[in-house]
Amino acid sequence: MDQPTYLNVIIWINIRVCLPFTFLLITLCCLVRLDRVPVSYYMNLLFSNLTQLIILIAFPPNFPYYLGYFASFIIYACCALASLCFRTMIALERCCSISCPSSSCITQTKGFVIVTVFVWVFCLVFVPLFVLLRQEYSCLIFALLPAPVLLTCLVVALKHLCGNMSVPAEENRRTVGILVILLIHYSVAVFPIVISSFGFQPYSDRFKVPDIYLTLFLLGYFLDLLLFVVMCKGLIEKLLKCLCCCCRTENVERKDDSRSSV
Repeated sequence: MDQPTYLNVIIWINIRVCLPFTFLLITLCCLVRLDRVPVSYYMNLLFSNLTQLIILIAFPPNFPYYLGYFASFIIYACCALASLCFRTMIALERCCSISCPSSSCITQTKGFVIVTVFVWVFCLVFVPLFVLLRQEYSCLIFALLPAPVLLTCLVVALKHLCGNMSVPAEENRRTVGILVILLIHYSVAVFPIVISSFGFQPYSDRFKVPDIYLTLFLLGYFLDLLLFVVMCKGLIEKLLKCLCCCCRTENVERKDDSRSSV
């Protein structure tokens, strides 16, 4: 069955825009030092997104009749679940940085290595196992677990935002911004497609996720790129200052034009 035009457009934009920017941000994360942000988890998130974008290019056109599609689907599902896990780890790290900045173990090198290895092993082992055993609903249940975690992290961060004097106010704002973007990403791109999947029977001819939910899911790559803008120290403030300067310049020019016309 042919895909709708808007879904093909979103896939085309992801391949032409998100793919090169993901390469660029991985390079920047390796070269540029981001102060007190979960850059290690973010790099793993970008790497899993990069793999998904590459698989979008490698999907065979007549996928129900090709063994290559099944392998691509398994890898894509593994990386999609890994991306979700790393977004959850970023939220937990940011929440711990505000609530208990001195006792956060997941930011230490040993804790990061253990968590990263566990996430990748879990996704690469259990996702194919669930698919082969026809237990796809187990993957969907795991995909629902980050919902209360992301919401709780945002509530805890907002609770400690005003009373925490040990963390700079700018970092508090960045942390809240990161948590808001992660929660919006999950609510818009992940939650609808997971809920809609519970209404279909696996391995049936009628199993098909609505195209609008697939479109929202593919738009999630843009929100992951937006995280880099929020993570960079002072970048948002500089952008706001530039915007304010442009607005002031336009207002001055308009006033000058109105005076000259009078």
